[in-house]
Amino acid sequence: MPTLDQPSAAPSAVSRGPFRGAFDRMSRNLLGGPGRVPGADIARGIAVLGMFTAHMGVTSDDIGTLEGWLSLAHGRSSILFATVAGLSLALFTGGAKPFTGELMRTARARILVRAVLLLALVAVLDLLDGRVLLILGFYAAYFVLALPFLRMSPARLATTAVLIAVVGPFLAYYGPEALLRAGLRAPHDGSGAATDFLLTGHYPAVVWMAYVFAGLAVGRCDLRSPALRLGLVAGGFGLAAVSSLVSAFLVAGVGGAEAIEQQFTRTAFEYQVTTPPTLTDPWPPLAGLYLEGPHDDTMFEALGSGGFALGVLGLCLLVGARGGTSADGGPVRQTARRVALAVTAPLAAVGAMALTVYSAQILVIWWWSRTGVDLLVYPDNGPLGVMVLCALAGATLWRALFGRGPLERVFTGIARKAFPTPGRTADAAPDTAPDAAPDAPSDPTSAPAQKVT
Repeated sequence: MPTLDQPSAAPSAVSRGPFRGAFDRMSRNLLGGPGRVPGADIARGIAVLGMFTAHMGVTSDDIGTLEGWLSLAHGRSSILFATVAGLSLALFTGGAKPFTGELMRTARARILVRAVLLLALVAVLDLLDGRVLLILGFYAAYFVLALPFLRMSPARLATTAVLIAVVGPFLAYYGPEALLRAGLRAPHDGSGAATDFLLTGHYPAVVWMAYVFAGLAVGRCDLRSPALRLGLVAGGFGLAAVSSLVSAFLVAGVGGAEAIEQQFTRTAFEYQVTTPPTLTDPWPPLAGLYLEGPHDDTMFEALGSGGFALGVLGLCLLVGARGGTSADGGPVRQTARRVALAVTAPLAAVGAMALTVYSAQILVIWWWSRTGVDLLVYPDNGPLGVMVLCALAGATLWRALFGRGPLERVFTGIARKAFPTPGRTADAAPDTAPDAAPDAPSDPTSAPAQKVT
């Protein structure tokens, strides 16, 4: 096959050389190179488009309609992001064989640089006042909190994730209430950032680190293993189903979700407009921890939506499996894998450029709001469809032509400039850097037009 570096004597081959070389280069860009994990990019791309849906989509509770299916994006998109972020941290620090010595120290330093850059980016995006609550600052905190655990074994990481998913929701549910009843204040400005990131914010680390550790545990395993991929699918979706059933049973046993909400409103500090409750007054009901709705931050949401994220990740790893040796299957299976990679290339491109695409989405929402069009409360899914198509097409074209996304390129360049590689080994998988998935928008609070991821 002639290339730009190997001209052929045949005129027709020479004429095809430049085109073939450009095509091959674009194909390599779309796959991301040998250090890239296509399944992780596909999962991240799904999370990005789920984020679009959570912010701009018209959804419903009727699972028999398109709007009902779109409602699955609420809450689960940001949890999938956090899970894939943990996976990215693992890949960035050696994958199944974690770095040691100087390589690990350099990787940790670069992660710190990316955390600082995330805080800078979220500060700029927050100036736009787009009414989309930004999760980038929380992601920066997750990266920093994960640093001491990067050399833990997969089993210990998985155990830690489960412990946080079980214990963390109690802290997130009763912790802020205890602070307020003790005469302390919940932070509402930058001076309380640490408390906000850990406990009182919309994505408290005492719960959300469970997803990061789960992703880390997966990333420390052999991602080429069919058993791992199938185990994630079966175990993840199975856990989600069991968690949902148990939650529904417990909620029904105390009178339903509405009864729980009413009791919570009567007892929670934030709803007391006259005399704030004291430590001895009735506390919010324990039944509040039976819920599993988006951003409830309960054990059932942590286990259920966390399991759902692992199931999606397992499916994406199956779909994104690269062709390998003859042991990986015959010609038919290899062809099927190439077709799957080609079909999912747009999703993978969005996932590989998640930071850029997410930031662009915030800019678009802000820009249209200046013209009087509020995309967060648009009456139909027209703008959502346009945004999704534009994201898929734009990310695919950019990645084919240029490779890494613009913001991802800046983040990586600054991190490498600040902490040069002690040897070329550390750059073996440049595109697996966690800046590929540090962001997931978000949501809840008092403003009625704000959307939940």
